[in-house]
Amino acid sequence: MLNTVRSWFNALPLKQERVVVAGVILFLVGWFIPVSMVKVLAFVLSGAAVAYRAVLWLRNGVPIEGEHAAEHPSITTEEQDSEMKKLVFDDFQPGGKQYRVDFVEETRNQGPSPAPQRAEPERSIALSEYEFQLSDFVDVNEDLFVREGGPKSEFGFLMKKVLTVVKEVHFAHSVAFFWVNREKNQMVLESFISDSEKFMTHRRREMSNDVISQVAATGHPRILNHVNAAGQLEMLGYYEGIEPVKTFIAVPIFYSKDQVIPKEPVAVLTIDCIDEDAYGPETLASLGQFTKLISALIKSYTDKYDLLLDSEVLRSISRIREQLKMEFSLHNAIKTLAEEASKLLSWDYITIVLFDEARKSWVVQFVLNRMNDPYVTPTHEIDPQHSLVGSTLQSAVPKIVDSLDAVELPRFYKAERVDAHGSMLIVPINSTNRCYGAMIVESKDANAYSETDVKLLQKLVDTTSSALEIFALTDVVNNYVLVDETTGVATRKYFIERVQEEVQRANDFSLDLTVVMCSIDSMNDHMQRYGKAGFDFVLQNVGRMIKASVRPYDLIGRYDFNRFAVLLINTDANEANLWAEKLRKNIASNIINVDQKSFSVTISIGVCGAVSQTSDIELLENASQTLKKAIEAGGNIVRVF
Repeated sequence: MLNTVRSWFNALPLKQERVVVAGVILFLVGWFIPVSMVKVLAFVLSGAAVAYRAVLWLRNGVPIEGEHAAEHPSITTEEQDSEMKKLVFDDFQPGGKQYRVDFVEETRNQGPSPAPQRAEPERSIALSEYEFQLSDFVDVNEDLFVREGGPKSEFGFLMKKVLTVVKEVHFAHSVAFFWVNREKNQMVLESFISDSEKFMTHRRREMSNDVISQVAATGHPRILNHVNAAGQLEMLGYYEGIEPVKTFIAVPIFYSKDQVIPKEPVAVLTIDCIDEDAYGPETLASLGQFTKLISALIKSYTDKYDLLLDSEVLRSISRIREQLKMEFSLHNAIKTLAEEASKLLSWDYITIVLFDEARKSWVVQFVLNRMNDPYVTPTHEIDPQHSLVGSTLQSAVPKIVDSLDAVELPRFYKAERVDAHGSMLIVPINSTNRCYGAMIVESKDANAYSETDVKLLQKLVDTTSSALEIFALTDVVNNYVLVDETTGVATRKYFIERVQEEVQRANDFSLDLTVVMCSIDSMNDHMQRYGKAGFDFVLQNVGRMIKASVRPYDLIGRYDFNRFAVLLINTDANEANLWAEKLRKNIASNIINVDQKSFSVTISIGVCGAVSQTSDIELLENASQTLKKAIEAGGNIVRVF
């Protein structure tokens, strides 16, 4: 009990100790002194001391402010708790303002304290109301698995995520990622996150004097602590109207395939904020970590894209070879080349130009027209001196035209009717000793092609050029051969020579002359079903039936792999039409047996009669075009020019 009294007495402040001691002494004086007046006065004063302490006790033992600060040299636990304050530092002040420090009264007293009792229930309620959402921790967006889009789609998806994090961490108004295209002197927008509705809608823009272009050119980051609204459009370049942007920062992104430290950035990361002086060196340090992350993504994307592109090229080369195995012909070789190129490059028009030995000139042999716009058509001759394609054929060096608007020369020849404007890629078809022609890929968009596209297309062209070289060597051999080995009819070269002679004779003596061209329908199906040997047997049967239906002085030639040409002497187009219809019916009703399998084939026929002063080239081309229309009509039909 004595210890308890001592502990209670030591806990009192100095002034309260004096009051208590005085009260005890007065009580003892009143108790022992017999004088009544003194006794009464001593008890009254002692009671006053007790009343003073009781009042302090009713106030929860809280000392009067400032009483013991000067009188008591040490601070008790109760006084420390009553004087304790919490310092709250707010380091997220916008606009570069100084840090704000808030003082919050706080006590560790376990007694009834109104402030803590109100705060704790609110905090527990906030925690209890939170519900776990899967989307808070797992990206359930289906675009996460961008397998069909390939590495490019995957990179774009991940860049969106990175830019979102950058924007939230730095309280940005807009965040954007630009590629640097030094070959075309352009900044290409890859991805952006913005609160603005005025962000640029076009992906490409020329490098100029804006801040982003300066960072791309120098490789040094830039910070603008105050963006002048009057020059905002020219300074930033990616808004289409004035935005309340006050601070801007741009940092370069470097990447190199080898171990050499790159000197020029491949991209630029930009962020802006609506507060003035919002970013500083600490922001640069933070963005430096993000640029390293983006560089790693670029490396992963580039490696995957290169592997994917190489595999696509290999598949295209394999398909070209397979098609040539099925039909080793000039038309099939250039057709397959154009189709495979259309799968690897962006295009609106694809054209193949080859040298025509009969006409001794460069001629358009094949055209793919995506939108069927006005463009050149097959059989047109190229101007070798005054055209883009002609100049490339003479130099035998690939050429990229970024903008056709800036070129005065025509594409192929002066009288061409082409309304489209954009960019063009021309790749010569070369072998070791000869240039056979060129492949032209055109897009309606300017700056659509790069050196990478040239290298990609060159791999396909090299495969086709080998086939063209074989065709050229075969023609040399066929110069000494008049009869086709497989079908027993005249070779193409001999047939063309005879057409030249007979056309000249018909023009001199005003005689009728007609060329009939035939092709077997569904050739690919027959090749797949019966093989090349089986299809050769079909060709032999069809050739034998044609020879049996013509006169001795008429001429039959194998014009192409799947095409026969018949020269009917002194016969006009109407008579040739009747003859062709009869031939079509006979072949359709004929039964062919291959490997104990019985079937029949049908043919499509194009008929073209010579008119006054018609050239041999026009006659053959018109017959080919008429046959093409018969095939497009569904086959097993006769068409007359």
